[in-house]
Amino acid sequence: MDRRNLLRFMAAGPVIGLVASPLRAQAPATIKRGGTLTVAIFADPITFDPHLTGNVQGRTASQAIHDTLFTVDDKGRLAPRLAESWEFSDGGKVLTVKLRSGIKFHDGTVFDAAAVKYNIDRIRDPKTGSIREGELRALDRLEVVDATTLRFVLKYPFAAFAFPLTDVAGAIGSPTAMEKSGKDYGLRPVGTGPFKLVEYQKDTRTVLEKNPDYWQSGQPYLDRVILRPIPTDSTRLAELRSGGVQMAEALPLQDISRLRQTQNLVVSEQPGFRWEYFGFNLRDEHPGRSKAFRQAFQWGIDREALHKIAYFGTGSIGFDGILPGSPFFDADYKPFKRDVEKAKRLIGESGISTPIVIKGPLQPDPVKQRAAQIFQANAAEIGVKVEIEQVDSAGYRTLLQSGQMPMDLQGWWGYRPDPDQYLAILLQSGGSYAKFHGYANPEMDKLIGAQREAQSEAERKAIFRKISELMNEDAVYVPWHYSSDFKGLHPSVKGFVHTPSGITAFETIHLG
Repeated sequence: MDRRNLLRFMAAGPVIGLVASPLRAQAPATIKRGGTLTVAIFADPITFDPHLTGNVQGRTASQAIHDTLFTVDDKGRLAPRLAESWEFSDGGKVLTVKLRSGIKFHDGTVFDAAAVKYNIDRIRDPKTGSIREGELRALDRLEVVDATTLRFVLKYPFAAFAFPLTDVAGAIGSPTAMEKSGKDYGLRPVGTGPFKLVEYQKDTRTVLEKNPDYWQSGQPYLDRVILRPIPTDSTRLAELRSGGVQMAEALPLQDISRLRQTQNLVVSEQPGFRWEYFGFNLRDEHPGRSKAFRQAFQWGIDREALHKIAYFGTGSIGFDGILPGSPFFDADYKPFKRDVEKAKRLIGESGISTPIVIKGPLQPDPVKQRAAQIFQANAAEIGVKVEIEQVDSAGYRTLLQSGQMPMDLQGWWGYRPDPDQYLAILLQSGGSYAKFHGYANPEMDKLIGAQREAQSEAERKAIFRKISELMNEDAVYVPWHYSSDFKGLHPSVKGFVHTPSGITAFETIHLG
């Protein structure tokens, strides 16, 4: 795609204006109780074991069944759930958590500190095979002080330690049920949540029924939630339009502008669902070994075209790895403006002999395919030939994890409530993605450690700005977009809160 055709493509494509405000739950004087909400989901939940689930659908269902210790408020800050209060001490190395009392699991057993310890120990046990184990590596030991008090003793000060406990790492299941069901717990989950699992037909439907003894008084309002896996975009939309479902996730981006004009459904957009970047391999055998070469793309890529074409104008242009919705996000941080001549000069200063050719493996993802074509055109303008290689997900993963991928056109990172949860993986020398890309910078390691030790949000925000600046200076990742999560709702759906994580809290929803 040359520059002329690229601009023609931009002019022809739909351009969407301001990002819509996410829907917020309201508290009407009278809420209609009962009824069934049917949701079209993109993929099957696979398992309802919170410590083993990975996709958004599994996490959503697991959190409907299992409450988490913490949650995130609408400002992106830590908030209570099963945990009533908490306090850091000993310079940030000890987290003391006070739990709510009087709560029971669906099987009638008591929720207490011992149950929480059982769950945390289960995640950390290698025999469990939990993908959440890495989120708790800072934990040295967990002590039960009394029935409602826990003491998390950390290996080092870690301000963001509790944030993974807002997701499935903090979802608490009944130890009695876990012992009884063993490896089958994922099909027989028992939590303290607003709903219970009553039916599961793989790739067909999941049925959740109201927990009448839920500890949050008056909730949930619905009698049942039915989750229907429908992987085809057009079919999900057709079901939403016909009333076969009242909610649909992962609306196709190319249809958003048109769907916003539709009178019989509501389009909800939540920015900050994930962060997009192009990544380079810094090892000697790849062009990315040159910092000037990498920096050239900070100035050479057309972020506006990427925004309008790859994402059809949805979401927003991105300049660092701090997601919108985080208290550390700065909408005014825009250090780059496209400058092709400057990019060419940097290529000339790179020391890489011409012609410069770099390969970029790519999975068959339509969004990333569009983005890769734009990147390819941008690269050609500054004298770099990008050879796109089509690979399947297994081949992509193998190349990335082996450290043999010259350039990561697929690069992205999904929403996490605290930037440490993903930036440490990408930027700290011990992080898995940093290793994949051959990146290690002692100064960056110090900054990652400093924000973990910081005692205030303001101090952490200042350090995260330094992390962004150094990341952009080193240019191992070239940021370009913050994408949004979209959900379609029938107008009868009330009380829906669109979270940045894309996980739906069904307990607040009612039908009007």
